[in-house]
Amino acid sequence: MRKLLLSFVVVCGLTAPAGAVPIVYSGTLANGVPVTGVNNQTAANESNPVGAVYYSFFATAGSSVNIFGDRLSGHYDMSFWVFRGTYADTTDFGSSFPGAQGANFIAFGDDQDPPNIPGPFGDPNVTFTAPVTGFYTVAVTNFLSNAGPPNPFSLQANGVANAPEPATLTVFGVLAVGAFGVRRRLKASA
Repeated sequence: MRKLLLSFVVVCGLTAPAGAVPIVYSGTLANGVPVTGVNNQTAANESNPVGAVYYSFFATAGSSVNIFGDRLSGHYDMSFWVFRGTYADTTDFGSSFPGAQGANFIAFGDDQDPPNIPGPFGDPNVTFTAPVTGFYTVAVTNFLSNAGPPNPFSLQANGVANAPEPATLTVFGVLAVGAFGVRRRLKASA
């Protein structure tokens, strides 16, 4: 019976994808508020979703968003990726972030600013116009650090909005459905 159940699970694809690593967000970026974190990837992992440090933020369509990072240790060569949406596990990106540069890819940051403290290369800084209202993801990675890990950093977002509370989203959803129902009833009675 166990073999039959296991065969059913495998045939139906109910197993976790090979190499899937759950994504745990370290926090939500607030407008103008720096956060600190630690990336534990070894050097040359700038494209690797496994081991990246993930943050989310909320932006309104059309707003200008600026995200920048600063190394907090001279050896760290910080880089990051920005994507539209939030993600459950690393398989959402395929085997590398460049492979995920489809419709949800927004920007890649590396060396746009001079290093804030002496070290290899520069620090990341990107500015973009938010294409949609909703949540976005920043994935902090390690480009070509000359030592470490650990790789401490600071990350800040400007031009982002406060994330709506889950209850607020529910109320908006109920109001939208209610307004649609009232509109249908008015059209039907006309």
